[in-house]
Amino acid sequence: MSDNDRQTESRQPKKQRFSKPAAASSTEDMTDSKRAIIEAFTFYRDQLDAHYDQRERVIKTSRDVTALSKKIVFSLLRITQEPAAKVFADVEHKHSAVLDLFAKMSVELQGSDGYKYNRQATPGLQEYIEALGLWIFLRDNTLISKEQVEEMIGSKGAKILVTDDDYVLGISDLPGEVNRYCINSIGKGDHEAVRNSLMFLRSLKEGINMIMASGRIRDLNKKLEVLDSSLQKTEQAYYSMSIRGSEMQNVSAAASEPMAIV
Repeated sequence: MSDNDRQTESRQPKKQRFSKPAAASSTEDMTDSKRAIIEAFTFYRDQLDAHYDQRERVIKTSRDVTALSKKIVFSLLRITQEPAAKVFADVEHKHSAVLDLFAKMSVELQGSDGYKYNRQATPGLQEYIEALGLWIFLRDNTLISKEQVEEMIGSKGAKILVTDDDYVLGISDLPGEVNRYCINSIGKGDHEAVRNSLMFLRSLKEGINMIMASGRIRDLNKKLEVLDSSLQKTEQAYYSMSIRGSEMQNVSAAASEPMAIV
């Protein structure tokens, strides 16, 4: 064998360790793995999108309930200026619109979703309970119960979870509105309305203090401060009105006595 033949033989390429069919199989396996990952993340994306969309719908409806409930409160506070029948008729109309919103919200809060999205629904629920509480107080001079709240919400077929926290925090907002009603009643000289307001707030404070002993409801401490302030203002208004009433009676009695002729 010549030297040239030896050089040619030594330059021949080495055999490949992996055959082409094996490489093609590896590429196919990588493609299947990538496809599975993409499908999994697409599924999770769709799940998250559906969650956030549902959450936003609950928030929007809750805000609409809050706005209408505030309008009910404003209407009720006009009871010292307008006939009660007219005020309650207006409230009934607004209340019907709120119930329609609850029927809409109910679709989003079925089953475990009632607990899942309770935090988004509770602002509207609390404002609604406050409005109902003022309505029942002005109409019946009593505190609305949790069962009454659930019954009124469901009067148009809505099925919405009302927790104990929703109810307690809702009625804890009542003192401010009752105090406003009390101040408006003083302008009319309605001594009985002022007295009823004071008795109602004292009973409400007693009940909330019992709940506070458990220390279980978040944000109740802040609302208790407002209750104490409203109760103090109502007591001062009642005492001032009572004192002025006694003074006026004394003045009237003195004026009615015949003057002695010297």
